[in-house]
Amino acid sequence: MNLRRTLLLFVTVILVAFFLFVGWNKAFASLPDLARYGSWTIWLPVTLGRAVGWSEMVCAVTLGLATPVPGKAWLRRAAGLTLILNQIAAAGFHAAHGEMSAIPQNALLIALLATVTVIPPVESKKGLSPNEGS
Repeated sequence: MNLRRTLLLFVTVILVAFFLFVGWNKAFASLPDLARYGSWTIWLPVTLGRAVGWSEMVCAVTLGLATPVPGKAWLRRAAGLTLILNQIAAAGFHAAHGEMSAIPQNALLIALLATVTVIPPVESKKGLSPNEGS
């Protein structure tokens, strides 16, 4: 396994753990707890906020399962892009409500997600990408 692939997997594991954690909280925590944690979904209708939590968990699992599997780069990209859009929305809500201290976290997550979403597949020994055709 080369260094690029190792870093991709390392960053992916961190992102999966993070989005499972925050997604679980958005899906199940009480609104006062979400407000205390600084969750942007407190500004949404409750059902929509809960759906955001579930979508974060689904994307986290998809990102984690698709990353090491040859031929599933499109799933990794779809999950990563969905989470990037999620973080853009989060940053917008934080900014609109004067929660500027949350923006650096959103920016870091966008950068990490962009990295795992756009890293080209690793070349196999035959010179073909293991994700070729996906």
